[in-house]
Amino acid sequence: MDSNKFKELVSRLFDEYIINEMPAHLLRLHPDKGPIETIELIDRFSLRSYYETKVDEIREDDIVPNADEEWEDAILRLIKEKIQYAILSHRWVDGDSETSFQYMKSKIEVKSLDSRVGGLGKLYAFCQKARDDFGCSFAWCDLCCIDKTSSSELDEAIRSMFRWYRNSHICITYLPETDSIDDLAKEEWFKRGWTLLELLAPFRLKFYGKLWAPLRPLHESKNDKCDNILQEISRITRIPEMDLRSFEPETNRVREKMLWASNRRTTKVEDIAYSLIGIFDVSLMVAYGEGKRAFYRLMEAILQRCDHWEIFCWKGVSSLYNAALPADPSCYHVVENTDDVHAEEQMNNERYIIGDKLFALTNHGLKIKVFLIRVEKVHETVVEGTHGSRKRLGFSHGVLGDVELTSVHSKYEAHAEWAFGVVDFWQQYGGELGFLDPHSRSRPYTAFLLSYHPNASPDARWRKEMTEDIVHIWPQRYIEDSLTLLYL
Repeated sequence: MDSNKFKELVSRLFDEYIINEMPAHLLRLHPDKGPIETIELIDRFSLRSYYETKVDEIREDDIVPNADEEWEDAILRLIKEKIQYAILSHRWVDGDSETSFQYMKSKIEVKSLDSRVGGLGKLYAFCQKARDDFGCSFAWCDLCCIDKTSSSELDEAIRSMFRWYRNSHICITYLPETDSIDDLAKEEWFKRGWTLLELLAPFRLKFYGKLWAPLRPLHESKNDKCDNILQEISRITRIPEMDLRSFEPETNRVREKMLWASNRRTTKVEDIAYSLIGIFDVSLMVAYGEGKRAFYRLMEAILQRCDHWEIFCWKGVSSLYNAALPADPSCYHVVENTDDVHAEEQMNNERYIIGDKLFALTNHGLKIKVFLIRVEKVHETVVEGTHGSRKRLGFSHGVLGDVELTSVHSKYEAHAEWAFGVVDFWQQYGGELGFLDPHSRSRPYTAFLLSYHPNASPDARWRKEMTEDIVHIWPQRYIEDSLTLLYL
């Protein structure tokens, strides 16, 4: 390529990366070498003057694409290596709000931060570590690098957060209650919603505990994602070590990823959904004030790109906006023998279709095909629990035997009809019928509990009922039948 054209290409990719992939504002740590004396808040466009010379050093001979890279991707990788910034992961505590975007708009002398008060002290310590331990002249911190008075900037920050953490040179994680690796289990950082993203997104991460001491000495590890500390973090979070090292955002493994978030909490209810945008790599408009509708919209966005039946493998309270979708991540629970399930699916996908791959949300509800098995309700008893009274329902079927479930609802019509809608039925490629075969699998089938109320309304149809258990059935013999299209 002509040298001028190559420089133009590098310059274009450089500009596109800064505008589209970098945080809107960063902290500039002055001077470039030696102790920090001043911290300056700058916008992303100012970065060009700082890094232009380094990017101009890129030569065509430097471009060596990896096996899975295009040529331009290799150039972009070199550009990212030149533009280095540290990013902070922490949990908010009282006093952090003292360090606002507006406060940082002018250059801040270090002596004004050295009081170690609340967020000011945290910011000072973070900047020192970014400079002293990792040589970063720029840093990003949610305490002061987002103009929260600008709805457009806040919206961009939330939707771009995963990329910003991923593109960072180092993610410095501050754990104020931790003295050593043995203390990690009690750390509040592992119970917050946004820190799940901050754990998974960066390729390089370093944990610091009380008094900003690294949990693993720097001379042993500058990247804790390459250290045996991940074994303990995997045990605490139930996230596989492979995902902790190199997580890739997708709309696959929905049940497993929701499980990672199920015990975490956020101050604002909407952030339960917004903190998962990057993990599932979906687009979602930010609208604080919408409450639990945010999680419904997240599930709606995931459903548009997910075709796996496991997304319906949940229990408990349903969304206010659709009974076939869960209210929040806590509805997803641990399922044993997950590896066996995936291995079985891999084998059977070569011969059969498993479940409806074309389910979709419509203005009539969730459109989905199921293997419908009508059952008879044989008894109903009231049981008391921590959340009030529930009904224990017993069902009978010649092939399924007896099945008992605890229902979240407490009122049903006397003449209601009942059925199980199996979502992970099997079907021959090109075939019209679905089937259940207990002899060719090692686990039960998963189903919706369905009720039909012919006298309820002129538009009577099957509806999904909420249960305190995931509905599992185990047929006693092979059965085959036409599939049923439902709108739930």
